[in-house]
Amino acid sequence: MKTKEEFTIRIDSELYKKLIYVASKENNNLNNHMLHMIRQNVQYFEKVHGRINTQNIELPEKEDTL
Repeated sequence: MKTKEEFTIRIDSELYKKLIYVASKENNNLNNHMLHMIRQNVQYFEKVHGRINTQNIELPEKEDTL
């Protein structure tokens, strides 16, 4: 079973409301909508730059910010 990571983002209220609106118009909840956008972004990046090898990527500590 794949592990699932959690992370928190800070986002202004206006953009948050717009994301909720867009997700609802696409019959999605916010979490699934965000996952869809993240997958699209990673897919685009890999198309341009090549496949990402996650074997050598270390995850930051929970309190660290990127």
